[in-house]
Amino acid sequence: MKSFKPVLLFLSLMLLFSCTSSTSDYAYNEKVTSIFLRQMRQIDEADSVFKDTSKVYIKGFPDSISLSHKAENLVNNSKMELADIVDLKPSKAAKKFNEEVVAYLTAINDYGKKAKEMLQAKTTDEKKKLHDQLMVKYEELNAYPDRVLAIQKTFLNEVGLQPK
Repeated sequence: MKSFKPVLLFLSLMLLFSCTSSTSDYAYNEKVTSIFLRQMRQIDEADSVFKDTSKVYIKGFPDSISLSHKAENLVNNSKMELADIVDLKPSKAAKKFNEEVVAYLTAINDYGKKAKEMLQAKTTDEKKKLHDQLMVKYEELNAYPDRVLAIQKTFLNEVGLQPK
């Protein structure tokens, strides 16, 4: 993805320095931001591996197992994080932020499933086609952080939470 250091820094500061005028919104923001950052790091790590076509197309057993585990982790981790978010009760002000993070996690889950499908493909042509689709999914994922950050800022302003 693009350089996410500024986004990570801002989200981390938002987590650490938000005032606590609204305890439930603060707790919600802290939890969801933590989930979002974890998943963002996971997708960046996975993409750096799946972009390397020499590993994707290799027939070696150890690399195949490693890539399969990476894809399976994307699916499982995003599913678990989605379940965690469903258990949260966002305020009315947090609803759009919640929806956008859920959409991001769902897109990560789809990316993981597409990676698994690509790794199970039998022919090189089929793998190439699925790899191209995977890269498109990654580009779609790449648009989420800026959008989520803008929605989060609006939510935090609305409930009176500001970074110091």
